[in-house]
Amino acid sequence: MSDLLPDDVFSTLQPAAVWAHFATLCAIPRHSKDEERLRAHLLAWAGEKGLDAVVDAAGNLIIRKAASAGRETAPGVVLQAHLDMVCQKNADSDHDFSRDPIAPALRDGWLVAEKTTLGAENGIGVELILAALADVNVVHGQL
Repeated sequence: MSDLLPDDVFSTLQPAAVWAHFATLCAIPRHSKDEERLRAHLLAWAGEKGLDAVVDAAGNLIIRKAASAGRETAPGVVLQAHLDMVCQKNADSDHDFSRDPIAPALRDGWLVAEKTTLGAENGIGVELILAALADVNVVHGQL
């Protein structure tokens, strides 16, 4: 697979909804103890989607999605992931995890980041949860 420009790096990946959320996580710096920008973004996103969202006293973002019609008595499901990322970079990198976005690239069919970790150690969990919360076609109990 050829290299794609950073703006296009996710355009060929499927499922598109998951990778769109991953692009957001790459764009917003989120090292441990500094997840406020991402948390605020996701709080606003949840509000735009009409989802109930709160941040508790410990800083946990909790988003709830009501059950689908006819599934109100089905057991609820808790989906959990963490917003921060492990920040590792090559010795020759001047990447600043407090301000610089992750620079993803496709190399030989692999999604990688230039001179840093991709930040995907739990990012994919966040993206999958967001995709599930945004999907209006999935029939479910409370999420």
